[in-house]
Amino acid sequence: MKKRTEAAVIGAGMWGSVLSHLLAIKGHEVRAWEFNKAIARSLNDKRTHPALPGFRLAGGIRVFTGLEEAVRSPGLLIMAVDSKHVRALAGRINVLLKDRPLPLIVAVTKGIEAGSFKTVCEVMEEELPRARQKTMILTGPSFAVEVAAGAPTKVVLAGHDPALLKAASALLEGGPLALELSTDRLGAELGGALKNVYAIGSGIIDGLSKAAKNSEAAFLIESAAELKRIIMALGGRSHTAWGLSGMGDLLLTATSAKSRNFRFGREIGKGLTPPEARKRISTVVEGFEALKNTRALCAARGIKAPVIDSIWKILYKDHKPSSILEAAGFKKKILAAGNI
Repeated sequence: MKKRTEAAVIGAGMWGSVLSHLLAIKGHEVRAWEFNKAIARSLNDKRTHPALPGFRLAGGIRVFTGLEEAVRSPGLLIMAVDSKHVRALAGRINVLLKDRPLPLIVAVTKGIEAGSFKTVCEVMEEELPRARQKTMILTGPSFAVEVAAGAPTKVVLAGHDPALLKAASALLEGGPLALELSTDRLGAELGGALKNVYAIGSGIIDGLSKAAKNSEAAFLIESAAELKRIIMALGGRSHTAWGLSGMGDLLLTATSAKSRNFRFGREIGKGLTPPEARKRISTVVEGFEALKNTRALCAARGIKAPVIDSIWKILYKDHKPSSILEAAGFKKKILAAGNI
């Protein structure tokens, strides 16, 4: 019989709830933390999440609004909150774990911190010094709503220590979730953060015209090439850029209305301003913040990123949404002759 592990899931949003469920049905004890009291109450009392229709949380999972109740003595800790809250929460968790063994730590949050340009894992390791070189990222093409419905899903678990990757994989893999292990954590994290930005651009093109799939394809090729260039310039690997956590996640997020980043971009393509478009999307649009940080990072490192520059100008400098097509490689005379 496999050993039962206590898991602390920090953030019971869509992905955090689904992972909690998968861990519980494998026989592990799950103690989740959620800031939103209404969501915590719904998960505890009704076993449902408002953003996951038809999903029922496995019995035995307890959702707390007090962090110390969730982080009791975990063998596995999953960080699943919005990236802007990671540093503060990691600092609090460090205090709670002070006299306890260090659990396996897996982040599913994607993003780049403003100013420091650090990835989520790097931020966590600054606040959790014992976790340096030991924090892992779970990322790749994975809509939580599809995993909740049982759709087979393959993602990447990336970290520096192969032994820790193997141990964490044994806890997480199962049901509809298959894992590929990687030691290119930086590349995997960059792919997860950047694809949200490119999904906004793809959504803008979709919003410009219902007959723009040809244009979207060209845009995705330019975006994929830029994604690879950024990942490699910052120390990641080419294989990662073309794999599940790079191209795979980009294809999923930048081509589907299930992606909030894609939907956000589509509203802008239809003519809404960024603030108006954000109001139409009920949940966090990760790419909106990631865009500013990624553009600043590329500028600081001297990396050419014309696609990212174009999206930034549309969102923050009031450039016409149709200008995104120039970043996709279309010349002005072609655009002038077209219907978009």
